[in-house]
Amino acid sequence: MLGNSGGQVMLTLEANTVDNVVLAVEEVKEILREAHGLRASQEDDFRLFDAGSMVSAAQDSASLMSTILTLVAAITLLVSGIGIMNVMFVTVAERTKEIGIAKAIGGKQADILAQFLMESIILSMIGGIIGVIFGQIAIPIISNLNIMAMSSSLMGPVLGFSFSALVGITFGFYPALKASRLDPVDALRSE
Repeated sequence: MLGNSGGQVMLTLEANTVDNVVLAVEEVKEILREAHGLRASQEDDFRLFDAGSMVSAAQDSASLMSTILTLVAAITLLVSGIGIMNVMFVTVAERTKEIGIAKAIGGKQADILAQFLMESIILSMIGGIIGVIFGQIAIPIISNLNIMAMSSSLMGPVLGFSFSALVGITFGFYPALKASRLDPVDALRSE
């Protein structure tokens, strides 16, 4: 018997090969159950851990965290896209008369579409630049505080900025299309 009845003892054992780990754990379990006098109906009064299961648990945890962060990023992109769309709808509503004048003097639908789509892209790219700057500032701070290990790469900011521009195109297209399809007479009458 190792130690007293109230204390805890930790044993570290090593299997002769990786393939024999499961078999070794089962053998150790049988030996400990017999040494502790446990019947088949009784639960174990000890715990067994193998390094492989801890690695597997860490990988599962990292996978779950990655999924959660992906969902948070997707929700953030959706909310920011809806915000860009609302801003563009307000811009179109405020500039309806300007759109009517542009169409009355020969402005093409494609030109108006391109103008408002470009405004949407610029708006989202400014947000993307701000996000990249904050991210590049936050990474060293979080790493120095030992909250989690992080490192900066060129791919992260490029990917973030690209998604930002994509959100501007995606969510800015419908308001820009609506602006380009305004009837010049109705647009000039609006107040």
